[in-house]
Amino acid sequence: MNGVKFLTGALLVFFLLTAFLPAEVKTNGYFSFEYLKSQNEGAWPRGTFGNLSGGIILSGTISGPLSFLTEVRGRTGDTFSLQQAYLLIQGSALFNFKFGLFEIPFGRFNTSARPAENLTILPPLPFHFFPWRWQDLGMSWEGHIQFFYYSAYFVNGLSANSDGYLISEIKDQNKNKGAGSRLAIRIGEGFELGGSFYSGKYDSSGVKDVQFKGLDLIWVTTDWEIRGEYIKSTYDHPFLGEKKEFDGYYVTVGMNFQKMKLYFSYQNSAVPASTYVFDDFTLPALNIFMENMVRKNRKAIGLKWDVLNNLFAKLEFDWNKEEEVKIKDNNLTVQLGFVF
Repeated sequence: MNGVKFLTGALLVFFLLTAFLPAEVKTNGYFSFEYLKSQNEGAWPRGTFGNLSGGIILSGTISGPLSFLTEVRGRTGDTFSLQQAYLLIQGSALFNFKFGLFEIPFGRFNTSARPAENLTILPPLPFHFFPWRWQDLGMSWEGHIQFFYYSAYFVNGLSANSDGYLISEIKDQNKNKGAGSRLAIRIGEGFELGGSFYSGKYDSSGVKDVQFKGLDLIWVTTDWEIRGEYIKSTYDHPFLGEKKEFDGYYVTVGMNFQKMKLYFSYQNSAVPASTYVFDDFTLPALNIFMENMVRKNRKAIGLKWDVLNNLFAKLEFDWNKEEEVKIKDNNLTVQLGFVF
């Protein structure tokens, strides 16, 4: 109920902004759904249509350097939720400030995880360490000096729920704020190498650490596209009195053929030992009660077809391999989506 009230209130504020201020409002959106079929021991053995999801984005200039953006998204089985709602002050190339609810600029994938913005259908394996499309309430500073791009943020921070899973809430449950940054080098129009860091306290007493470190790479040319990220998570175990560390990475290579993109992705990550097989779209974030994790890798090959400028289709086959156990859980997925 509190989430519904917050969403309703935030939307009301932005509708008032668009109605009473001289704002130039743009409306964008995205929708997609999939057909998913796995082997007998996988997540979708019978084959199913699912994951109908989408979002609406409103953005515009209020006056001079002051602008706003709000995004609402939803997925079948879940209620609609407010993904972003912030005011942006664009001072110069050096100083751009966001105030409100925004996606955390950790690496590149988290802030560009909409279906049309990526080649793979399933989220890369390492992105279960923190909440899917991780966002938080606070403030951020972004800018660039020549080919150096940077961002820093100060937010409520991740917390652990009663089951131990890391979540991002609107309110802060302790006196310590989460903080992080990203620094990247951009060469030309297509190459960027970045490093990210996040640190916060996940418990109500504000004494248990959780940290993420990451590296990300993107290299785009006329014919090729290479994307990759490495993520390392470190946290204080709540009752063992020791730090736990787990990591993962992915690399995706795409080749362009006019409206077609052929891609291959290799992913390797620590995953929960009790959950070798999982629905990639609903797997919760890291659980701080876990003492051990196991390795899983995925090889994905697929094709993206840009049918129209705003309509696309993807076909993907995934080979999954779990260490220490043999499971028949390879997947075939098809995705259809559009943007406007």
